[in-house]
Amino acid sequence: MLKELYLIPVAIYIFSYIPFLFKEKKVYKVFLSLIYTGFAVQTSIFFIFLSVKGLTMPVHIDRFVFFNAWILMFIVVLFGIFYKADYILLYITPLVALNLLVGFFVPHVHIKPDMLNTDRTILLTHIILILIGDSLFALAFIVSLIYIFQERKIKNKKNLKILDTNSGRGYNLELLDNINYQCLKIGFPFITLGIVMGLYLSGSLFRTFIVVKPIEIMSLITWLIYAVLLHERVAKGLRGKRAAIFSVAGFLLILFSLSFSFYLFPSFHGFE
Repeated sequence: MLKELYLIPVAIYIFSYIPFLFKEKKVYKVFLSLIYTGFAVQTSIFFIFLSVKGLTMPVHIDRFVFFNAWILMFIVVLFGIFYKADYILLYITPLVALNLLVGFFVPHVHIKPDMLNTDRTILLTHIILILIGDSLFALAFIVSLIYIFQERKIKNKKNLKILDTNSGRGYNLELLDNINYQCLKIGFPFITLGIVMGLYLSGSLFRTFIVVKPIEIMSLITWLIYAVLLHERVAKGLRGKRAAIFSVAGFLLILFSLSFSFYLFPSFHGFE
């Protein structure tokens, strides 16, 4: 029954784009109001889950996906307010809505009992760290795409306006690049700690830290890509389009890894 609640914020997020069909001056403010309303509803559902299921909420794959969608939206709202770049909500909200729909339709599989016999605090910390890191990389992915298209439009002496925000201006490339860098700089430690805790849990479960599973190989490759990107940005001053392309490639690998782990072969990651 609780899964049906996912559809409420999805409906609000979809409805928020309808005002753009009308050429009114305050259409963008209406859009933002609806988006923040949808996020408030999503947050309320999140706390309902916490009150009903407690901290065990993320151990079911559908709630895991919902939790991921909430963290992603929370981070985007914070970045939008802090950097005065709420236009990123135009492009990230469909990804959040898609996450919620996946959470609604995905089977109600859960973590295997033997996984729950490990340290639950470390298990939940591992999940939360990975979700925060992935959400920051998702934001970096979106702003990187905006950067790439905006740069191309500038070369053609046009501004990127997929949806009219009534600003009449293009997006600031320097700001987009900075958001990309901040997401990488903040997200990388979360991903690193999350992977380390995942290896610890794997070692506790299998009595050895050397367990070669597809998800571990994919996680290591993804970590190496972002490690190289962070090194290039810090040590060699990598900026602009090349950094954006790296971010896009890294996040696409994360999507493939998550799909491989949770949706195609859930048993590889402790789900049944």
